[in-house]
Amino acid sequence: MAYDVDMFADEVEQLAQQADQAEGAERVELLARAANLAIDPLRRIELLMQTADAAGRAAHQAAGAARRGENRPGNEPATYEQIGAAAGLSRDVAYRQHTHGAALAWPAKRRGVHNGRTVAQTEAPLDTAAGDTREEVGV
Repeated sequence: MAYDVDMFADEVEQLAQQADQAEGAERVELLARAANLAIDPLRRIELLMQTADAAGRAAHQAAGAARRGENRPGNEPATYEQIGAAAGLSRDVAYRQHTHGAALAWPAKRRGVHNGRTVAQTEAPLDTAAGDTREEVGV
């Protein structure tokens, strides 16, 4: 299948420029669309890394809105336990990341990386609904 590389490159750059002007989930969406269309693997990597960063920052913003009770039933502020459950993090990690950082992120082990190696695929999937975060205490 032949691609019109120039057409895709132009669209990728337009989306990336639009993302530079956007915030939150809209920025994530624009960067993800640009990454999906990027043919050059190095440009795709760059856009995917920007998407991951933007997603963590958007989650941080959403956690703030949840804590303020914005758009929640009865305008009830969310607890860090609720935010942690939604993010697949423990309550303590959600609190630390929200109050002391600019983004929410899973720890390396949760992302499948441990000591620079990928965790074996034989590990059972996480059951976040049951509170399984496989986080070590103090991490």
